[in-house]
Amino acid sequence: MKRTCSLNVHGLRKGEAGQAMLFTVLGLGLFLLGSIAFAIDMSYAWFNRQAAQTAADAACVAGAMDWLKVQTDHITASPYPGHFTPGTNFDCNSTTPNSNSIATTNPSPCVYAALNGFPSTISQGNATSGVLGDNVSVIFNGAAAPGVPTTGTSLMEVDVTQNIPTFFAGLLTGRRTQRMRAIAKCGVQEVASPIPLIVLDPVNYASSGSVRSALNIGGTPLISIYGGPQQSIQVNSVDAAAINGTWGSSLIDLSLGGPNNTGSSLGVTGGPLGPPTLCNPGTKGFCNGTTGSWMSPHSQIPDPFQNLVAPTTAGLLPTYTLTARTGPTGATLADGTNGCSAKGGTCDIYLPGYYASGICLGSSCPGSFQSAAVFGEGLYVLGGNGLTLKSNSCVRMYTAASASPYTSWGGATFFFTGTASSTLNVNANSGNSTSGCGSSTTVGVGGPTGFGVSCDSNSSGHLPGNLTSSTVLTGNVILAPCTGPFGDTYLAAGKTPPSNPGTQRGILFFQDRTLLGVVATGGGGGSYAMAGTFYFHSCSSSTGGAPPCTQPTGSTSTGTYYNDKLTMDGNSGSTSYILGEIIVDNLDMQGTPTIVMDLNPTSANNILKVALYQ
Repeated sequence: MKRTCSLNVHGLRKGEAGQAMLFTVLGLGLFLLGSIAFAIDMSYAWFNRQAAQTAADAACVAGAMDWLKVQTDHITASPYPGHFTPGTNFDCNSTTPNSNSIATTNPSPCVYAALNGFPSTISQGNATSGVLGDNVSVIFNGAAAPGVPTTGTSLMEVDVTQNIPTFFAGLLTGRRTQRMRAIAKCGVQEVASPIPLIVLDPVNYASSGSVRSALNIGGTPLISIYGGPQQSIQVNSVDAAAINGTWGSSLIDLSLGGPNNTGSSLGVTGGPLGPPTLCNPGTKGFCNGTTGSWMSPHSQIPDPFQNLVAPTTAGLLPTYTLTARTGPTGATLADGTNGCSAKGGTCDIYLPGYYASGICLGSSCPGSFQSAAVFGEGLYVLGGNGLTLKSNSCVRMYTAASASPYTSWGGATFFFTGTASSTLNVNANSGNSTSGCGSSTTVGVGGPTGFGVSCDSNSSGHLPGNLTSSTVLTGNVILAPCTGPFGDTYLAAGKTPPSNPGTQRGILFFQDRTLLGVVATGGGGGSYAMAGTFYFHSCSSSTGGAPPCTQPTGSTSTGTYYNDKLTMDGNSGSTSYILGEIIVDNLDMQGTPTIVMDLNPTSANNILKVALYQ
């Protein structure tokens, strides 16, 4: 019998149906699972990378702010602000940075990194070897960020390294940890000073047991600031009452400040946190226009003149001893000639030199000097009682050229030295048109340059918008140099001034920084102009050099550095035009004057500032 064997091929294929689909679904499932695992690991890594960068940035800026204080205050020995030694690298893991309370003595970069979630739980070595945890380390003067100049810049780098666990990627790679690293680079650099009115005292002023705010506004002054940079005023005091005023009756008007005359800002390191009285235009309060603001807290701005070498009496000739009635030259000018304004009388002529007993003008001064005088261009070093302008006095600039080396200075610098009484003392009635100055002048004519308050034809074409060449001045007119070591800061540095606003006047009044407790008074009657910088600061340990400057300790600056005070005063109806900068320890605004400050928007003075580069 023949046997046959047949296969049911159709049935076999039917039993295998769906196997390919199963493998396809399984493959897609594994792919999706891997994608989800990858997304989870990468999202976790991205989140930690962003957090690490935030911590690095915060730590770097915190450390740089403390480093700024070290340089601003010229601190050269421990204890340093921020509890670290500038220039010495350190690892936060060795400083127990988990203790981040207010009373901590840990380095400030470590504290701020810990506050942002990175307490440096492992050493740098363990971080490199892959141990789970985070490390924060600080490096000084390392490689600069791209485009950052190394000259004039102190560099700080904060490195944050974190090893985090992997959840799914480790199944494929075999790695159980993933390293995240964030780097922040910051520093303290020199920049051109943007603030034309700086009140330097880091605490508050105290005299005879009475504590006053660093910027104190008394009486009912109307203070207007015109032009200048976006921030017009900086008050460095950390006190909650760094600025105080009779806000119900005084007006601080910044509505026409700033580069576009649409409003400028006031910054204060301490308080108040906001203006005590809002703007009532033209009447009272704080007016900041449409682009200005009250900024508190705001970081301190250091003295922009801290490296400027002061004048000395060494080799300064001639030396004048004022005993003759007709002043140092023995000559007088008739009213109306070469700048003299004497109400029909005559003016004494003062020339640059050393005046050991100072200069006093006015009917109540000792001796029998004239009440009216003119000052030639050049440097005046004053001892005694400095420059005292009493009632009935009138001072203008001598239009005749001075001899070398002061030829073409175009103005005068008054340097006060000797004792604390050698300073600026201007009576509120000095220059009064009733009993002081006999003739008026205008903003755009006269003076040593022939262009009035301006240095040349170019700068006279860029007067502030609130002044014109025909604006009438009835009181005192004192002008700082345009050239020379204390003239325009661009020219003094060997640079070319900007074409707009052109060459500007330099330092008008310069107080010896070695003196303590100086109380200066600027003001006058009528409409008067003082063009140039007012610089009253007690800081350096030697007349000719840069600080070191010792910061005040405690709540006030009495009996130590930073305790000079300038009072701007005036009577009702007087209008003061201050053209330039005001750099003082403490500033008082008193009386009932109208004080108009036309601020220089193009200062070339360098200050120190914190910057985050990377």
